[in-house]
Parts: sequence; C-alpha cells; structure tokens
Amino acid sequence: MSTEDSRSQAQYVWESVRVGSLGGPLLVCDVEAFSDWGGAAYDPDCELDPACDYARAWSAIHLDDDDLEAAFVRFGSHEEHVGLIWETDGDGTAEIAYARSRKSPAGGDDSLLITRSWIPAGRTDAPRRHAARAVSEEQEVGQLTLRSGRAVVVATAVNAHETGSYATPQEREASIQALARLNPPVQLNLDNQLGLGAVLRVKPGTYRVTCGWHEGTRGRYMSEEEIHGPPRSYGDDDWSCRWVRFTCIGESTAAKSRDER
Repeated sequence: MSTEDSRSQAQYVWESVRVGSLGGPLLVCDVEAFSDWGGAAYDPDCELDPACDYARAWSAIHLDDDDLEAAFVRFGSHEEHVGLIWETDGDGTAEIAYARSRKSPAGGDDSLLITRSWIPAGRTDAPRRHAARAVSEEQEVGQLTLRSGRAVVVATAVNAHETGSYATPQEREASIQALARLNPPVQLNLDNQLGLGAVLRVKPGTYRVTCGWHEGTRGRYMSEEEIHGPPRSYGDDDWSCRWVRFTCIGESTAAKSRDER
C-alpha cells in the first residue's frame, strides 16, 4: 500500500482541544522552540513592529505577489528554530486529530491533522470526513522536524511569555518544558483569553507537511440566524473547510539516540 493510500485510509481520532486563531495564522513548532517565540510586539505608538515574529509569520504567507496556505519561518535569537505557519483565513477555531489504530501506543501516531471549517461544531461531520480522506487534493508544503515528541499549536500573535508569570527566559523555558511533561493535549491560555494554543503529544521525527481546502458556495457566508438556528442537513456546497496534515516520514535522531542507550 502506498503512503498516500495509507493516509487516505487512516482512522482519525479527534481530540477535544480546539485552538483559536485570533484572526491570524497558527504556528506549529516543537515545544522546545516555543519558549523563544515572540508573537506580536508593538512600538510606543501601538504600531506593529515589522521585525516581530508575528509580522514575519504574516509576511511569510502573504507575499507581495501571492498568498500561501502555509509556509515556514525561522525564529529565535539566532534563527535556530523553524515553525510552520498555517493560514486559518480569518478569526476562528481549529480542531485537531491524530491518525491511529486501536493498537497504537500513546505518542505512536504517525499523522496529525489540523482543520478549520466554516460551520458550527456538531452540525455535520462532513468537513472532518473530507479532510481525513482528501489526500489527493493536497498541496505540498515541505518538512518540519518535531524531535522532542511534543508539539505546540498556537495563535501566532501569542508571545510565549504571555502564557505564564516568568521572571526570566530560563524560567519560561523550564515552565513550558514542565507543561509538556503533563498528559497532552494541554490547553494554553492567556490571562483573559482561553484556548489560544495547545501542547500535543506527537511521534518524534520529521514530518511531511501538506495542506488542502474545500470551498462550498455558501460555506463561509451563512447568516448568523442560520448558524445559530436549529440543526439542518448540509450538502457539499453548504460548507467550507481547510486543513494541514503532518505525516511522519522518519524517526528523529534524538529519539534513536534515546532508544540506543
């Protein structure tokens, strides 16, 4: 069976965690890198600093001559980290699923799926089903290494230091690492906003990143009355969704080293 066939037939298990985007894209990176993410930063006139991580992430997917669904950005004091920036296309929440069999151990899943749809949760499973199966419709993005076995999915505007009361960068890093040792998924919250990120358990390794979308004729433009009204059946033209898929293509060097010891 080809890799594409196996991905299209994977059984996805949806987590209860949902991540809010704050109207901008989402960042996906290794938890060991997240403590260096600077998010949005503003000057004394409340203008966005064009050198901040959020501005650089926005520029990576909104180019002068094109708009991308997803792109990579380097960050950190020496640009030593790489994160995946995925455009949710407006304010909304994303759902997360793992591909796994019933016999898979925790953390042994070889595919991670993040979706965003323009239809209220619980109205129909059509966006979930479509994203899980639509491998042939996807666009290649590149590769991302998640070597620690923990990944962060977070709104790009969020600065890592906003997720807690940290006196020093070292304290922030230690606290985020301690958070990652809990039983993921673990929700990341700010003081006044909940669910802007999550720490996930993933199989340590390098992941092939692909993204896709389905555009229904009415999917993004339902009235508030219809969105919040009684449930109804929805055809393919009544909903829109987009997704990004991470498929493990190789075990990380760090994981191999641990196994060999």
